Amino acid sequence: MSSARRCLALLVAMALLTLTGCVSLPTTGPIEKVEGLEPACQSCVNVDVAPPQPGGSKLDVVRGFLLANANYQAGYTVAKQYLTRSAAERWSPEDSVTIYSDPPQAEDGQVVLNGRFVGFLDKDLSFTTQARKFKYAFDLVQEDGEWRIGTPFPGLLIQQDAFTSRYTAYNLYFPGSAGALVPDPIYLPPLRNPAIFASSLVKALLDGPSKWLAPAVETAVPEGTSLSVGSVTIANGTAEVPLSGPGLQQLDDAGRSLLAAQLVYTLKQVATVQNVLLLDDSVPYRVPQSDPRGLAIPVREISPELDPIPVEGTEQPLHAVQDGAVVRVSANADVPQVEKVAGGLGSGRYRVDSLAVSGTGNELAVVTDRGTRLRRSAAEGATPTRVLSGVTSLLRPQITRTGAIWAIGQRKGRQRLWTVVGDQAVEVKAPVLAEGRVRAFRVSPDGSRIALLVRNGTRTRLFLALVQRTGSDSVAVVDGRELDVRQGVVGSTSSASSNTTVHDMRDVSWSGATTLLVLAASGDQGPYVLTEVSQDASSVQSEPAVGDWEPEELTVLLRTGTTVVQTDDQRAFRDEGQQWRPLLTRVTAVAYPG
Repeated sequence: MSSARRCLALLVAMALLTLTGCVSLPTTGPIEKVEGLEPACQSCVNVDVAPPQPGGSKLDVVRGFLLANANYQAGYTVAKQYLTRSAAERWSPEDSVTIYSDPPQAEDGQVVLNGRFVGFLDKDLSFTTQARKFKYAFDLVQEDGEWRIGTPFPGLLIQQDAFTSRYTAYNLYFPGSAGALVPDPIYLPPLRNPAIFASSLVKALLDGPSKWLAPAVETAVPEGTSLSVGSVTIANGTAEVPLSGPGLQQLDDAGRSLLAAQLVYTLKQVATVQNVLLLDDSVPYRVPQSDPRGLAIPVREISPELDPIPVEGTEQPLHAVQDGAVVRVSANADVPQVEKVAGGLGSGRYRVDSLAVSGTGNELAVVTDRGTRLRRSAAEGATPTRVLSGVTSLLRPQITRTGAIWAIGQRKGRQRLWTVVGDQAVEVKAPVLAEGRVRAFRVSPDGSRIALLVRNGTRTRLFLALVQRTGSDSVAVVDGRELDVRQGVVGSTSSASSNTTVHDMRDVSWSGATTLLVLAASGDQGPYVLTEVSQDASSVQSEPAVGDWEPEELTVLLRTGTTVVQTDDQRAFRDEGQQWRPLLTRVTAVAYPG
C-alpha cells in the first residue's frame, strides 16, 4: 500500500486500481421491477431502429447507419447490417463515441459529414471536447446489389442532438489524497434495466479512474478484482455486488471502508438503492459499516467526511468587505443583518482587498496593502498573521478543506502559486501558469482539482488541472487541460454550428462537485453573465444578463447553491431563483466558506 493510500486509509478509519481496456456496457442481466427509478431521458422519443430497406440510396444507407449508431442496442446488430459483411466483422462500436455537429449530405456522388467534431467518449466513457472542423466521406460499395458502407468510422458516430437527448453523465468515485472522494464523470446511454445500469457503473469503477484523473486519485479496489457473475442484482432496495479477486481478503478495515465508500457513492445514483451488499465469491463480505445481521452496508453509514462537498460550511454566513472592513451578512433575515467581525479585520485597520473563509467559518485569509500581503486570522478577533509578503498582484485566496491557504501572486516578474500551512508558505510547481496570466482560480471542494482562468492576449481561457500530492507536504499542480467553453454538448444553450462563443471570463467558482460557475462574456466589453460549465465542458449554459449592474466577483455556498455577486458599482446581490436580491452597498469583495 502506497504512502498516499496509507494516509487515506487512516483518514477513513478515523472518519468512520487498476485494470485497463474498454468498458463494455452489459447487455444481459436479471430484469427486475424497481420502483422509483426514473428513466435517464424522460423527454426522449424512442425510435425503433430499422434495418436497411431494399433499393435504398447511398444517403438512405448512411442516415440509417447513423440513426442506428445513436440508439443503444446490444451489439449494434442493426447498425452492422448497413455495413458490408467484412466491415461488420471488423467494426468495434464499443471502442469510442465521436460526437459531430451536422447531418450527412450528398455531394458529387458521395455522402459526407461536413461540419465539426464536438467531442468524443473514450474507452473509459469519459468525455473530451474536440472542437474542430472535419470532413468525412463514407466509403459506399455495392454488395448483393445494395449500397453498403465498406469502411465505417472507428467506433460510434452520434450527432450532437442525439447525444444530448440519449446520454447522461454519472459519477464514479475515487479517493483523493485530500481525504475525500473525487467524482469522475462517465456517460451512459439510457439503460432502463436498473441491474444493467448498476452493473455498468460498477464495471467502470472496477476498471479504475479516467486517464486524466488517475494522477490525483487512487482506488481501494485490489488489482484483479472483477464482477464474478457479470452483473449486479437489486432486490428490496439492496444492491448485491458479486466481486471476485485475489486481493479482497488482504484488505484491512480501512481499505474495506474505502472500497465500500467508492461502491456506495457510485451506486447511490441508482434511485432505489438503500443498501449495498458486497460478496466475495458469493460469500457476504464484511466491512466496518456493515449491518451485523446481513452484512449489507446502509447508504447512510458511509462517513460524510468522504463526501466530495464538505458537510461543514453549509450554514455559514456570507462574509464581505465593506468600506475596507470584513463583515458577516446573515442569510435568513428579510433585511440582511450586517456585523463587523471582531478584531483588526473588522475595524478597518487593514484595508482588505479580497478574502477567503474556512469551511467552519472561524478562520479568515485576506489580501491587504493593495495586493502585496497575505494575512491569516486563525480565530475571530485574533491579530492577523502575515504569511506571505514581498509579492504583488495577489489574487483572491482560498482556504481549502484541508485548512491550507492557496494564493497566486507575482514575485520577480513572474506569477507564482503558493500553499500556506500554518505560517509556512511553500511555492507549488504549476506548469499551467506558463499559459498566460491567471485572473482567478478555485480549488475543487474535494481538494483534488483546480480551475484557473488564464488570460493570454485578448482571450481568457478556462483550465482544469490536478492537485497531486506526494508525501505529507509535497504538492504540485499537473496535467492542466483547457476546457473549450465556446460550445457545449449536453444541455447547452450554444451549439457547435452557431456563432455563440465565450470570449472573456473574469471570475470562477465551483457550484457543485463537477460543475463550475464562471462570469463570462462573448466579448471584451461584456455584458458578463453567469455561465455554468461542467468539468469536462460537455455542458455550457449561460444565463441572460440582468439588472443595471455588471458582476465582477462571485461566490457560491456549496450544497445550497446560493450565489452572491459583487458588482462594478460596489453592490452585492444574492440569486434567489426568480430574482437577484440586493444585499449590500459599498462592498468590494464577497466570500462563502471553502
